[in-house]
Amino acid sequence: MSVPHELVPLSAAAAKAYLALGDAGRTPLADGVLDVVAIALAACIPIYGARGPEEPLQRLADADLAGGKFIQGAATLHFRSGAQPLVRLAVGADELAAGIERLKRAGVNFSQARFPHAPRRVPRVAPA
Repeated sequence: MSVPHELVPLSAAAAKAYLALGDAGRTPLADGVLDVVAIALAACIPIYGARGPEEPLQRLADADLAGGKFIQGAATLHFRSGAQPLVRLAVGADELAAGIERLKRAGVNFSQARFPHAPRRVPRVAPA
């Protein structure tokens, strides 16, 4: 299958899906929210990506996604096995709209989700 003409970065697609299916007033987003939304999108629409910055994008099969974890706000699919991560993740613009509608019909609502917050870093204060 060929790559759609109009692509949306997966991180932007996840943000759009979150706004459509969640609490748009929740700011800032908790760490990992876009990664979780990307999982929901990957379950219902094709994801495109590449193993490196110079490789052409291709539709990722379920086997390509297996064992991976979306990280960095759905920008990278990382593998604990040490396999080269998938980058430049994207979805087709038309597929995104259809995916959001499919998730709506399924009753997905990210405003009900609970995401653990990353530990706060306390800035060091230099002694006066």
